[in-house]
Amino acid sequence: MTSWPVTARLRSPVAKYYAYKTTEFVSFTTAIWILFVRSRGLSFAEVGALNSVWWLALVAAEIPTGYLGDRLGRRSAMALGTAVIAVSTAAMGLSETFLQLAVVYGAWAVGQTFRSGSDDAWLYDLLAETDETHEFAAVRGRATGVGLAIGAVTTLAGGLLADATNYAVPFFATAAVTALGVPILLSVPETGATGGDFTPRTALRVIREKLSRPPLRGFVAYFALLFGVANMVYIFDQPILRDVALDLGVPATATNTAVSASYALFSLVAAAATFRAGWVESRVGVRRWFLASPLVLAVAYASVPLFGPLAFPAFAVARGVTNVSSVLGNQYVNDRVDSVGRATVLSAAGMLYSLAVVPFELAGGVVADALSPAGALALFGGVLVVGAGLLWTVERPV
Repeated sequence: MTSWPVTARLRSPVAKYYAYKTTEFVSFTTAIWILFVRSRGLSFAEVGALNSVWWLALVAAEIPTGYLGDRLGRRSAMALGTAVIAVSTAAMGLSETFLQLAVVYGAWAVGQTFRSGSDDAWLYDLLAETDETHEFAAVRGRATGVGLAIGAVTTLAGGLLADATNYAVPFFATAAVTALGVPILLSVPETGATGGDFTPRTALRVIREKLSRPPLRGFVAYFALLFGVANMVYIFDQPILRDVALDLGVPATATNTAVSASYALFSLVAAAATFRAGWVESRVGVRRWFLASPLVLAVAYASVPLFGPLAFPAFAVARGVTNVSSVLGNQYVNDRVDSVGRATVLSAAGMLYSLAVVPFELAGGVVADALSPAGALALFGGVLVVGAGLLWTVERPV
């Protein structure tokens, strides 16, 4: 496989897409996010409420921003979302109260929705111009892999930066890098069909036609289940890793460093796996991948309560599986949607994925309090396998 899986005419736009995705993944705040919020005097209940603001804003804005991406242009929507996120990131570092943080969370989520459907729609349409849509998973996977690798480095750097200065500085640094994505995006060509003929009524019709019927109906439900369980795990992994580090003899004063180092390693594993998403698609196949993914995740989750140190490889494997699944899932949906309305349909699917996270996080917290985070992890791995099996029985997702 060559380093440029596209024709010469598309190499410059795709290279700029790689650069843009890099600015998207750079984050000096990943390992200190919760520590920063807690330093503002917030309780864990308030932290949970902020997460709810994020998901609700994400759901509320997903379809409208996807529609704007189709109407105004995917590149313009991506640039607007990037600018909103850059400003929100800087504002996060300046926020002191729950209300201020809630506003920032909401704005950040809205900015994210401008990018969530439009970036994949833009790339897919770019490749469609030369009949190279089959390279979507390879290009998207490589861009994500490079971004995750760089994100691993900045995750570690963010912890060091916070220790050397304060919690706010990593947010300012992240905002500065994120803002670089705006001029990069403004230098790339627009793609796809846009304009005034794509009305809200047309958008709703496209969503209904594509997501309420096979083949996307079953797939979106299946991926929503996978996405919901995988994202719920993120409320467990930090306390589990901290406890395991303590059990392994890591001093209490160094557990945050241990968790940050673990996060960086997970990102590197996810980067390597996602970089090879194109290879996975061609060698394993989308159908076999999604058939096996719930089983792999369930085994990884079930291993944690059996032997604590297995949490490190288990979470690393889970990161790789979920990131590759995201790339292949977007390829699958893109292949079954026309250019007109592509960003809208992707955003509508993203809204359903986000909605799926909410009940899992609420239930997961209750189960974790009743059992333990590791016990909840194993239990919901079982829920994932059973749910996936039922969906394959009712309607083959892929």
